[in-house]
Amino acid sequence: MKKLLLIYNPVSGDGRIRSALSELINLFTSQGFLVTTYPTQKPKDAWETLEHLDNTVENYDRIIVCGGDGMMHEALNGWMRGTEMPPLGYIPSGTVNDFASSYGISKDLIKAAEHACTPGWTSLDTGRFNDEYFTYVAAFGVGTSVSYQTPQKRKQIFGSAAYFIEALSTVDFAHWENNCESMEISWQGGTAQGDFLFGMVSNSKYVAGSDLFTRDLFNWHDGLLEGVFFRRPMNLNELNQIIGCLIRSDFNNSSVCFQVQSPWFEFKSSQTEWTLDGEYGGMHDHVTITAIPETLRMILPPEPTEDSLEEPNPAPQPAEE
Repeated sequence: MKKLLLIYNPVSGDGRIRSALSELINLFTSQGFLVTTYPTQKPKDAWETLEHLDNTVENYDRIIVCGGDGMMHEALNGWMRGTEMPPLGYIPSGTVNDFASSYGISKDLIKAAEHACTPGWTSLDTGRFNDEYFTYVAAFGVGTSVSYQTPQKRKQIFGSAAYFIEALSTVDFAHWENNCESMEISWQGGTAQGDFLFGMVSNSKYVAGSDLFTRDLFNWHDGLLEGVFFRRPMNLNELNQIIGCLIRSDFNNSSVCFQVQSPWFEFKSSQTEWTLDGEYGGMHDHVTITAIPETLRMILPPEPTEDSLEEPNPAPQPAEE
């Protein structure tokens, strides 16, 4: 009989995985799997469990993880460090689920589980941030910490809107310089220096539930990462230009923002706080981000499901003069 390891976060999102667990196990069993379940007990539990899994001994045919984007981040890092790892399936049960939206994975637990235990797999590009891997985004600057600082109860009540409520509370509108990071950014074919309000490097169609940043650029196996960077607005006119770029999803206004694709990026700065896949990524003064082509063996649905796609968040409106 085939063996399946199910690792799940029992408090992810609204905790609905707990009520669906029996049905999920029954589904996997009906597909010929002997199921081992493991509810995570602490942060990085999935990471550590998979990292220390020696599959030459355990002989799992499939690993499936259930949780939010943070769980998928942990699973990637553990999977990359494990031994003889089998294909990985994913059941999204978080609040926003950007990774699932980008790859067409259903938000319905049972539908996602059905896909996760089917044969066949696809090799996906991933990103490496110094010595840590990320599934879809590495970011710094204004608002990026809210994904891990927003209380779980608020996420359960307000959903993705909770992130924007929290982000507004972190912005020092009177002193923009307090929201900016001074750094030098390099990529294949270019460099930029200055004060940056926000920056991100991604391999994703959706970030924070929106496709504004990487629309028409995302490709899971092109070996490229997408970078979007916003300079510090020096006046109200430049702030409105940034908002206009967001509304149009056009980030080629070099005076206030720019967008580039590259297989690598390098950042030099004073100690800067980073976010990786919505989780705290630490303080760094030197960061190298590299695309790792076709590394992660994932079980994906043959085509996006209707409930996997999320409508972009409403476009911001220009500030009044």
